[in-house]
Amino acid sequence: ARTGIARGHHIFAQANSLAVALIDAEVALTASADIRFLRPVRIGERCVAKGYVKSAPGDKGKAKVEVFTYVGEELVFQGHFVVYRSGKHAERVGDSSETNRH
Repeated sequence: ARTGIARGHHIFAQANSLAVALIDAEVALTASADIRFLRPVRIGERCVAKGYVKSAPGDKGKAKVEVFTYVGEELVFQGHFVVYRSGKHAERVGDSSETNRH
């Protein structure tokens, strides 16, 4: 990239993938996402995403997931996702995903 800034769709894709992966169901699809990019991420910075399921296990059909992406200790992205789910309805809470941005 000429600017040295990581493309936003890569940061979003990491967070969206984590939000869906946290839902332990036969089918999990993103219904909506409210996202905020808090600062540009430079190419080569390591992004660590942490996600948390916020809906109660009894909520049928949808789950709410919050994802926070950090470079070191600095929050650079946050997203609130609603995920449609069907089949099994158990969630795994507190998983995280790491990618190295180059």
